[in-house]
Amino acid sequence: MTAGTGSRLQGRNDIVVHAPARILWRLISDSHELPDWGPPVRSVEVMTNATDAEKLGTARKVQAEFGQKSGYFLEHRVEHVEGRKIAYLIDEDNFGISRLLSRPGFSLELDPQGDGATRVIFSFFHDPRGLKGRLVNPLIKLQQRRNRLAALGSLKRRAEEMVRLQSKK
Repeated sequence: MTAGTGSRLQGRNDIVVHAPARILWRLISDSHELPDWGPPVRSVEVMTNATDAEKLGTARKVQAEFGQKSGYFLEHRVEHVEGRKIAYLIDEDNFGISRLLSRPGFSLELDPQGDGATRVIFSFFHDPRGLKGRLVNPLIKLQQRRNRLAALGSLKRRAEEMVRLQSKK
């Protein structure tokens, strides 16, 4: 199975969040929100005019920290279904991913469940690069699963906190 990244699905996780899709869409579609819910993300620079909304093709530079290593990802949006789904392809990084993986990317999809709940589906795509990539792919998939679960849990906490704050107004 391939996504907008053109590579194969390597892992998928989901979580039900007690928040409407519109709140989750704001969190996942606006890159400036990412540091507030993406555990390894420290900052995001969107490579477009500040007045333009992000859309298909929008590029961004994500500064992240995994363990003791800080670095960056250059990504661009390869899929954009308003209010429902976004996907990114990682074009460049300094974590060494490109030495092991070809066309790495991910998607976030929203599936409204009714009663103000939304299922969020986080998928990771890539093709292993060369013998070393194929050998370490099981470890990469395990680490990506941990990263997805941490991001989904953090996204859930942030969205549900936003709902609580709105209900107090």
